[in-house]
Amino acid sequence: MTKNMTEGHPLKLIMMFALPLLLGNIFQQTYNIVDTAIVGQTLGANALAAVGSTTSVQFLVLGFCIGICCGFGIPIAQSFGGNNLSKMRDFIYHSIVLTIIIGALLTVGCCLLCMTIIHILQIPAEIASRSYIYLLIIFIGLPCTLLYNLCSSILRAVGDSRTPFLFLAFSACLNIVLDLFCIIILKLDVAGAALATIVSQGISGILCLILIKKRFTVLHIEKENKVIKSSIVKNLLGMGLPMGLQYSITAIGSIWSCREPITL
Repeated sequence: MTKNMTEGHPLKLIMMFALPLLLGNIFQQTYNIVDTAIVGQTLGANALAAVGSTTSVQFLVLGFCIGICCGFGIPIAQSFGGNNLSKMRDFIYHSIVLTIIIGALLTVGCCLLCMTIIHILQIPAEIASRSYIYLLIIFIGLPCTLLYNLCSSILRAVGDSRTPFLFLAFSACLNIVLDLFCIIILKLDVAGAALATIVSQGISGILCLILIKKRFTVLHIEKENKVIKSSIVKNLLGMGLPMGLQYSITAIGSIWSCREPITL
């Protein structure tokens, strides 16, 4: 199931690897777009404004999560390309530990600051409660985002960019179905759109995890890999944090522009 990117025609390898990656990035952005479109069509202008007003903050936090997981995948890929499988598993284990820690801190911190964020964005009182509910559920679901992006980064590190894309495409389609089900059938309002998003992304992460467990035995962590090493932590953070900031930095300008009061 792995693919050695150091063997074969370079252009063909790059194109076959990059195309699913590009399409996957597009699909990853559709979650909020789909939520916004369906909410606007089914729940009206106020609900649309409530969801749309949180987009920039979501992009900031979720972009950081996506970027940091992509950064963690770099040393994993380097080790795999160098045929140092033991070191590769070390990086995978440390990536999992760091992702759990970062995920816990982000989830708790963002949930606690959720109402403060609503005030900073100057969201009107008539939609503030809906914005808060939507944003809070999205933040609670951050572990789902991290699960998919870490697993997909590990799979891409060993040359498989196609399977994570297929899982993500399935998840994006599932999100549409769940949006309609939660909003129209269950009548969960904007909370239904948020729940549909995190459930869909969680399912794509679980599918990636099952695939790694069943078909990528080379990625299975062994006992000797479960030792925390400061050098590996520094290496991973040195790659992950800058990429996380790179993915999320453009959202800062959007957040500032969103501080202008929304006219309903």
